[in-house]
Amino acid sequence: MDLLRSLAGIGVLLLIAFLFSVNKRKISLRTVGAALLLQVALGAIMLYIPAGKWFIQTIASGVNNVIAYSDAGSSFIFGSLVGPKMDVLFDGAGFIFAFRVLPAIIFITSLIAILYYLGIMRWVINVLAYVFQKTMKISKIESFAAVTTIFLGQNELPAVLKPFVSRMNNNELFTVICSGMASIAGSMLVGYAGLGVPIEYLLAASLMAIPGGILFARMLSPATQESTVEFTEISFSEKRPASIIEAAAGGAMLGLKIAV
Repeated sequence: MDLLRSLAGIGVLLLIAFLFSVNKRKISLRTVGAALLLQVALGAIMLYIPAGKWFIQTIASGVNNVIAYSDAGSSFIFGSLVGPKMDVLFDGAGFIFAFRVLPAIIFITSLIAILYYLGIMRWVINVLAYVFQKTMKISKIESFAAVTTIFLGQNELPAVLKPFVSRMNNNELFTVICSGMASIAGSMLVGYAGLGVPIEYLLAASLMAIPGGILFARMLSPATQESTVEFTEISFSEKRPASIIEAAAGGAMLGLKIAV
């Protein structure tokens, strides 16, 4: 029954996207079908296949370690305000969002900034973007933006795409918007994990959101123009940090803005 309900929900959502499409005749069944199959395949691999489950659980374990480091820092600053004594004092209601979740958001944003500085995050994004571009037959800038949204939020993404916005067509801009709305930034993922949401499902949903956002973008606003955006490398900040310390500090300041 649950499976039928899920399939019915998918069908209804696809029907809504089709009905509100600005150009139904231009909908690419190749792109839409590939995006849907890719989303299903990613979900099946990460949630049901042993190798995929092991991979996602390994990443989840790493995220849990990051949260533990954040909790250790919070305990150093706030003391018993983030410890188990709060639950005893308030009869199980001692979870304070400002002390438990917001510091984790600041910490993970700083960590992501360090990974960008070292080039690790750039490599991961480029590899994933290449895979999605070739699989779904979309433009390079669309695939790059869609993948970037699972690490950066809607506030930071425009700064990354700023040099190309003037050359992006309406379809590409709409894809960027859909992708951003379909996913959450890495910092917010840790925030939700701090609230008790299983990290495995958050990670799976983040990756599945990439083809999902592209699917609905291409149904609501089918590609009617050729892409004119070409690039070999994208900078993730207007000014490269002078050192890893500056990168960490800049990331922490950005995390503070997100948290507040």
